[in-house]
Amino acid sequence: MDHQEVNHYSVLANCDEGLACQLAAEVLEAHPNDQLHILSGPLQGLVMLRVKESVEESQFNAGEVLVTEVKLELDGQFGYGMVLGKNDRRAMAVALVDAALRKNSPLTEHLKTELARINQLLQTERQRLYQLVNSTRVEFETI
Repeated sequence: MDHQEVNHYSVLANCDEGLACQLAAEVLEAHPNDQLHILSGPLQGLVMLRVKESVEESQFNAGEVLVTEVKLELDGQFGYGMVLGKNDRRAMAVALVDAALRKNSPLTEHLKTELARINQLLQTERQRLYQLVNSTRVEFETI
């Protein structure tokens, strides 16, 4: 199946947690438990949130945000997951899917297809919300 290349970190961080965990469960089913080794995590930490100012487009540090991070090895392949907030399950799911995608196994194409489908759902929802918000936009020049 032909699909666009998507950033799996972004898709898994923004989709419904159940969808991320469902993909992670498929990865675990394809690999016996003795092939999974947690290297570190889930651990909470703080990272700097960098924001781009919209007028001059300069970057500045807005502050620190809480993240959850997991590093693991799946059948010899490294996987990494970091998500906003305290969310051990989602961070583990991201790391499992990351390792499976890096592994380039028969499951990889299925995961890429599912991630593209989920990404399309996210884009459709963003567009719906944008149109909803845009309908309340006020033109101050005409007031």
